Amino acid sequence: MLSSPIIDLAIGLTFVFGVTAAVASLITEATARFLGLRGAYLLSGLRELVDDGASSTDLTDVGQDYQAMRGLMQPGSPPVPESSASPPVPESSASPPATEQSSDQPSASTAPSMTAALLGGPILSSQGVAGTLSSRRLTLGPSTSTGRLPKMTAEKTGIGGLWSQRRSLPSYISSKSFADAVMDLVVPDQNGQTTMTDIEGTIENLPPTMPFRQSLQALVRNADDDVTRFRTSVEKWYDDHMDRVSGWYKRHVAQITLAAGFIIVLLLNLNALSIGRTLYTENAVSTAVSTVAAKATTCSGANQGCLADLEGQLSAAASAGLPVGWGTVRACREPGMRCNWMDQRGIFSPYGGSGWQLVLVLAGFLIMIISLVPGSQFWFGLLSKIGTLTSAGPKPATAG
Repeated sequence: MLSSPIIDLAIGLTFVFGVTAAVASLITEATARFLGLRGAYLLSGLRELVDDGASSTDLTDVGQDYQAMRGLMQPGSPPVPESSASPPVPESSASPPATEQSSDQPSASTAPSMTAALLGGPILSSQGVAGTLSSRRLTLGPSTSTGRLPKMTAEKTGIGGLWSQRRSLPSYISSKSFADAVMDLVVPDQNGQTTMTDIEGTIENLPPTMPFRQSLQALVRNADDDVTRFRTSVEKWYDDHMDRVSGWYKRHVAQITLAAGFIIVLLLNLNALSIGRTLYTENAVSTAVSTVAAKATTCSGANQGCLADLEGQLSAAASAGLPVGWGTVRACREPGMRCNWMDQRGIFSPYGGSGWQLVLVLAGFLIMIISLVPGSQFWFGLLSKIGTLTSAGPKPATAG
């Protein structure tokens, strides 16, 4: 078995980084669920895609907005039965028949929200989206900048207010479901053969300044009179934009992870420099930590069961002498040594040079916080690769 202080140091530090990142990831995921960030970003990203985002979007009655948009794009089309769209549209608020509509085309400011229309249609309503939004009655304010969540308001329907309402939002809408919802609005004849000419004519009924119309017209031009290609382009358009939304979400979550890591590092006194020094100078501690780390190479910290094992392994590593926690440092336990509280915690040095000692402590904390950025999967994957260096060779294959 190959072993050296450098390899044991790398294994020990990688193990500590992975466990810390796993704990921070669990706290981050719990916080994101409590705040309803996934559903909020999905809703905001959908509005940025099909609406301009410069004005407020009212989602208090998505079923009515769907009927109004359908009447605008498909004049004279039969109304959708109430059972296929949720929530049902009251008779007093339903859109008027096509014969009673004004011949003047409405502007984008007076037209119903395309976001609400898509969410209130029968396609997404079958997934429970419209019913959820109707019961929560949400309103999105204008977007201040790309990548940031707009201000949301909601009529309080129970204990918990806005956060509990955001938690009930759908966290995922597939590109296929989105394309189905779009085709439901732009295809004028659901039962017959539809051509791109018919679809283009339906799109022309939208206000000229509506971003959704301009985007669909570009997709129509690239479809070459092929309805299937047009539908595929709609799906790709949605996927490309949701990749950007995923980036917005990850940047927001990264801030939560760093905040959680800051708290964890301070509470547990996780100092990368002091841990590294102990692993390099004390063979007994380094060997014990390497043994514990070898059991964690297959764990990514993605579930609570795995995290519980990691916590037990970290406790075992601390018992072996790894400097974790705010206990009294070894120098202050020597006979005749006089230490104040800061010296006992390792923040200052009882031998003098406290200024440099404080700088090293802060640098060690900063390294631990920065190590959270790659994530636990990166560190445990790296731990598995480093672990192969200590083995005599690959594991023999089992008999078939």
